[in-house]
Amino acid sequence: MKENNNIIMTEEQLNKMVVKLADEMTRRIYGINRDDARKTFSYFADKEEDHAVGELARLMTLMNIYEEREEYEKCATVKKHLDTVNTILDNL
Repeated sequence: MKENNNIIMTEEQLNKMVVKLADEMTRRIYGINRDDARKTFSYFADKEEDHAVGELARLMTLMNIYEEREEYEKCATVKKHLDTVNTILDNL
């Protein structure tokens, strides 16, 4: 007797499973999980201008992501940070 093992998932359930799988793979490969990485990893540039340009790039990437998702409140928040970083760069 053959069993039917087809599993039906919603898109949300599938996305949650993918995130859990990615977290587990990261933990196994690097010996850490995503939350630990955010708390312990430090990325820095040796010049203040380089750090500001890197932050500008990160914020612009987030802005593009939020625009594609039509999450305009998040865009407004990121825009405020972009303006601040641009002011810092202008003063360097």
